[in-house]
Amino acid sequence: MNSKEGKSDWQIVGTANASEGEYDFSMVRKSSNVVALPFVDLYDGFKFCFDKANIKLKADISENNVPFSVIFSMDNFLVNHWRISPENVVIPAMAAQFNLNFSEDSVYTASPTFFSVNKLLVNFQTTYARGKKGYLTLNAGFDAPQAQSLFDALPSGMFSSFVGFKANGGLAYSLRFHLPFDKPDLLDFDSKLTPSKFSVTSWGNGGFTKMNTSFSFTAMDGSRPVRSFLVGPENPSFVPLAGISPYLQNCVLTSEDPSFFNHGGFVEEAFKQSIATNFKKGRFVRGGSTISMQLVKNVFLSRNKTIARKLEEVLIVWLIERNRLVSKERMFEVYLNIIEWGPNVFGIGEASNYYFEKPASALNLQESCFLSSIIPHPKYYKSAFDSTGAFSNSMKNYYKMIANRLVTREKIAAAEVDTNFLPMHFSQACKNYLMPPDTLVIDSLEVIEPLEIVE
Repeated sequence: MNSKEGKSDWQIVGTANASEGEYDFSMVRKSSNVVALPFVDLYDGFKFCFDKANIKLKADISENNVPFSVIFSMDNFLVNHWRISPENVVIPAMAAQFNLNFSEDSVYTASPTFFSVNKLLVNFQTTYARGKKGYLTLNAGFDAPQAQSLFDALPSGMFSSFVGFKANGGLAYSLRFHLPFDKPDLLDFDSKLTPSKFSVTSWGNGGFTKMNTSFSFTAMDGSRPVRSFLVGPENPSFVPLAGISPYLQNCVLTSEDPSFFNHGGFVEEAFKQSIATNFKKGRFVRGGSTISMQLVKNVFLSRNKTIARKLEEVLIVWLIERNRLVSKERMFEVYLNIIEWGPNVFGIGEASNYYFEKPASALNLQESCFLSSIIPHPKYYKSAFDSTGAFSNSMKNYYKMIANRLVTREKIAAAEVDTNFLPMHFSQACKNYLMPPDTLVIDSLEVIEPLEIVE
């Protein structure tokens, strides 16, 4: 076979029994030259290769409800796609069995249906039904009495944080998902990773405790490094949690993660609302990330929007939170000192000085609310202002919403809320960015959707 990467020799053998709808064949790579299979790379750069594959197909097309089964196994499966990982992903041993049933309005799996990666076996059942009452259901899970089998199953080229990771005990995972297309708000979602005498004997390359002391942080813009700085008292812009205005702390918690100090890294209800909202919009408009997840993404992982990175993020959060490797207070302190608060403005120390020329301890309620509104879209904080440089109505409404929720949560007194939304005194540097000298109208603003808050 010839592909864009060169030439490779393959041997294909098998049998076909068309009358019975049975097919059984294998492909073996005979040459040492590893190249991607041709034609598949035409799909958005997707490519894969393997040393050996065995595939068995069976279908009975004589019935109205068509049963179809696929059994396959692959050795040294290699795949590369930017949505999976920026590197080649290699799985030494992979196998699966799919027992599918097709009808006029639905597709569903029958037992046994599973896939395995190395020694980890994952069972699942799924149903897709179309029409006015259509839905998607997925039930999946695994039981790993030897927890190490989960981490050994993580493919090379993905999950680089877990190289050398070792664990004892067991882990079990279960997922229940049911999405009715006509009523997405009634989504049923339950995801649990349950340990059994689980313990970690080696953290490997992860360095998951590095946040407990001063560490070097590199701020990224996508895949591009922007700045590197020290997160700790050696940095004059670093502000300890006790030195940050309670107004700012409470505004950020209310807008980003109200239950941060009480949850174990994840808020299931936030995931449900995110999935339902994105389904109704037909595009990604809302995330379900907690502060723990945002922090892990920033400190430990790349900004590549890949499946690998998201799964790695979830595992790291679970390990840090469950093992209490870093206190909640320290996590929140690091978070406030590394996140972006505007173009090339990182950490609350820089942000407080850049916008208001005051220390973070002196921020008032309105200033704190404004700063919290920046976090979801730090490069586009101009959208909080109208063409004259005054606050937009959406910003005023956001302030009232956050302030009222702070009153409800008894974080502030009702008398502290100024309903008049008094003008704030911005620094000259900030004013110059918003209203450049000798310019009558500020730059065109990017229109973003109103902020959504999840309790």
